[in-house]
Amino acid sequence: MKTRFYSLLATLLCSSAAVCAATDTVDTEKGPAADQRKGSVWVNVGGFSSHFNREKGYNEQNAGIGIEYAFHSSASVMVGSYYNSLRKQTTYAAVNWQPITIGPVKVGAALGVMDGYPAIQRGGTFFAALPMATYESKVVGVNFGVIPTMNNVDGAVILQFKFRIN
Repeated sequence: MKTRFYSLLATLLCSSAAVCAATDTVDTEKGPAADQRKGSVWVNVGGFSSHFNREKGYNEQNAGIGIEYAFHSSASVMVGSYYNSLRKQTTYAAVNWQPITIGPVKVGAALGVMDGYPAIQRGGTFFAALPMATYESKVVGVNFGVIPTMNNVDGAVILQFKFRIN
Protein backbone atom coordinates (compact mmCIF):
# COMPACT_ATOMS: atom_id res chain seq x y z
CA MET A 1 0.00 0.00 0.00
CA LYS A 2 2.87 2.40 0.80
CA THR A 3 4.43 1.56 -2.58
CA ARG A 4 1.23 2.73 -4.29
CA PHE A 5 1.29 5.96 -2.27
CA TYR A 6 4.90 6.69 -3.23
CA SER A 7 4.16 5.91 -6.90
CA LEU A 8 1.26 8.35 -6.84
CA LEU A 9 3.43 10.91 -5.06
CA ALA A 10 6.13 10.62 -7.72
CA THR A 11 3.52 11.06 -10.46
CA LEU A 12 2.09 14.11 -8.71
CA LEU A 13 5.49 15.74 -8.27
CA CYS A 14 6.49 15.09 -11.89
CA SER A 15 3.17 16.55 -13.03
CA SER A 16 3.73 19.65 -10.91
CA ALA A 17 7.13 20.15 -12.53
CA ALA A 18 5.43 20.04 -15.93
CA VAL A 19 2.81 22.55 -14.75
CA CYS A 20 5.61 24.81 -13.51
CA ALA A 21 7.36 24.73 -16.87
CA ALA A 22 4.12 25.37 -18.76
CA THR A 23 2.80 28.12 -16.51
CA ASP A 24 5.99 30.16 -16.37
CA THR A 25 5.16 31.43 -19.86
CA VAL A 26 1.58 32.38 -18.95
CA ASP A 27 2.07 33.92 -15.49
CA THR A 28 -0.19 36.99 -15.47
CA GLU A 29 0.63 38.15 -11.93
CA LYS A 30 3.46 40.68 -12.02
CA GLY A 31 5.24 42.77 -9.45
CA PRO A 32 6.59 42.25 -5.92
CA ALA A 33 3.77 39.98 -4.64
CA ALA A 34 4.36 37.43 -7.40
CA ASP A 35 8.13 37.51 -6.88
CA GLN A 36 7.70 37.21 -3.11
CA ARG A 37 5.62 34.00 -3.27
CA LYS A 38 7.54 32.12 -5.97
CA GLY A 39 10.25 30.00 -4.38
CA SER A 40 8.87 30.36 -0.86
CA VAL A 41 8.99 27.40 1.54
CA TRP A 42 6.42 27.01 4.31
CA VAL A 43 6.06 24.63 7.26
CA ASN A 44 2.44 23.56 7.79
CA VAL A 45 1.60 22.83 11.43
CA GLY A 46 -1.87 21.31 11.09
CA GLY A 47 -5.00 23.17 11.99
CA PHE A 48 -8.68 22.79 12.68
CA SER A 49 -11.74 21.34 10.98
CA SER A 50 -15.42 22.04 11.54
CA HIS A 51 -17.79 19.35 10.28
CA PHE A 52 -21.23 19.99 8.86
CA ASN A 53 -22.57 16.93 10.76
CA ARG A 54 -22.06 18.06 14.36
CA GLU A 55 -23.52 14.87 15.91
CA LYS A 56 -20.74 12.39 15.10
CA GLY A 57 -18.08 13.63 17.52
CA TYR A 58 -15.31 14.17 15.01
CA ASN A 59 -11.82 15.21 16.12
CA GLU A 60 -11.57 18.84 15.00
CA GLN A 61 -8.08 19.63 16.28
CA ASN A 62 -5.87 18.24 13.52
CA ALA A 63 -2.25 18.47 14.63
CA GLY A 64 0.30 17.71 11.95
CA ILE A 65 3.43 18.68 10.12
CA GLY A 66 4.09 19.33 6.46
CA ILE A 67 6.02 21.37 3.97
CA GLU A 68 4.79 23.55 1.13
CA TYR A 69 6.91 24.86 -1.73
CA ALA A 70 5.54 27.61 -4.01
CA PHE A 71 7.09 26.81 -7.40
CA HIS A 72 5.01 29.50 -9.10
CA SER A 73 3.16 32.63 -8.00
CA SER A 74 -0.14 30.71 -8.28
CA ALA A 75 0.89 27.10 -7.51
CA SER A 76 2.57 25.12 -4.76
CA VAL A 77 3.32 21.51 -3.82
CA MET A 78 2.31 20.32 -0.35
CA VAL A 79 3.32 17.11 1.47
CA GLY A 80 2.74 16.17 5.08
CA SER A 81 0.91 14.21 7.71
CA TYR A 82 -1.78 15.06 10.28
CA TYR A 83 -4.09 13.46 12.86
CA ASN A 84 -7.43 13.40 11.02
CA SER A 85 -11.04 13.80 12.11
CA LEU A 86 -11.43 10.03 12.58
CA ARG A 87 -8.44 9.95 14.94
CA LYS A 88 -6.20 8.26 12.35
CA GLN A 89 -2.92 9.41 10.84
CA THR A 90 -3.23 10.80 7.30
CA THR A 91 -0.36 11.33 4.86
CA TYR A 92 -0.93 13.64 1.88
CA ALA A 93 0.72 15.09 -1.21
CA ALA A 94 -1.00 17.71 -3.36
CA VAL A 95 -0.62 20.49 -5.86
CA ASN A 96 -2.40 23.67 -4.78
CA TRP A 97 -3.28 25.70 -7.89
CA GLN A 98 -4.74 29.16 -7.17
CA PRO A 99 -5.02 31.27 -10.32
CA ILE A 100 -7.56 33.76 -8.90
CA THR A 101 -6.46 36.63 -6.65
CA ILE A 102 -9.03 38.61 -4.66
CA GLY A 103 -7.18 41.27 -2.68
CA PRO A 104 -4.68 39.44 -0.46
CA VAL A 105 -6.39 36.04 -0.93
CA LYS A 106 -5.58 33.46 -3.62
CA VAL A 107 -8.39 31.08 -4.65
CA GLY A 108 -8.33 27.78 -6.53
CA ALA A 109 -8.16 24.07 -5.73
CA ALA A 110 -5.84 21.45 -4.29
CA LEU A 111 -5.53 18.12 -6.11
CA GLY A 112 -3.58 15.25 -4.64
CA VAL A 113 -3.43 11.90 -2.90
CA MET A 114 -4.00 10.99 0.73
CA ASP A 115 -4.75 8.05 3.01
CA GLY A 116 -6.01 7.28 6.51
CA TYR A 117 -9.81 7.39 6.09
CA PRO A 118 -11.27 3.89 6.66
CA ALA A 119 -14.47 4.57 4.65
CA ILE A 120 -12.42 5.41 1.52
CA GLN A 121 -10.27 2.66 0.00
CA ARG A 122 -10.29 0.93 3.44
CA GLY A 123 -7.91 3.61 4.72
CA GLY A 124 -5.61 3.29 1.71
CA THR A 125 -4.48 5.88 -0.80
CA PHE A 126 -7.04 7.82 -2.83
CA PHE A 127 -7.22 10.94 -5.01
CA ALA A 128 -8.79 14.04 -3.52
CA ALA A 129 -9.68 17.49 -4.80
CA LEU A 130 -11.04 20.41 -2.82
CA PRO A 131 -11.58 24.13 -3.20
CA MET A 132 -8.80 26.05 -1.44
CA ALA A 133 -8.18 29.69 -0.53
CA THR A 134 -4.91 31.01 0.90
CA TYR A 135 -3.88 34.12 2.75
CA GLU A 136 -0.15 34.74 3.23
CA SER A 137 1.76 37.54 4.91
CA LYS A 138 5.55 37.66 4.74
CA VAL A 139 5.94 35.05 7.51
CA VAL A 140 2.57 33.44 8.34
CA GLY A 141 -0.26 32.02 6.27
CA VAL A 142 -3.55 30.17 6.39
CA ASN A 143 -4.97 27.66 3.91
CA PHE A 144 -8.78 27.43 4.01
CA GLY A 145 -10.48 24.47 2.33
CA VAL A 146 -13.91 22.96 1.93
CA ILE A 147 -14.52 19.20 1.93
CA PRO A 148 -17.87 18.59 0.24
CA THR A 149 -20.36 16.11 1.72
CA MET A 150 -20.81 13.13 -0.60
CA ASN A 151 -21.53 9.41 -0.29
CA ASN A 152 -19.91 8.22 2.96
CA VAL A 153 -17.94 11.46 3.55
CA ASP A 154 -19.24 14.11 5.94
CA GLY A 155 -18.19 17.53 4.72
CA ALA A 156 -16.18 20.08 6.65
CA VAL A 157 -14.33 23.34 6.43
CA ILE A 158 -10.63 23.21 7.28
CA LEU A 159 -7.99 25.71 8.38
CA GLN A 160 -4.30 24.88 8.04
CA PHE A 161 -1.69 27.19 9.56
CA LYS A 162 1.77 27.71 8.10
CA PHE A 163 5.00 29.62 8.69
CA ARG A 164 7.46 30.74 6.03
CA ILE A 165 11.00 29.46 6.58
CA ASN A 166 12.90 31.19 3.74
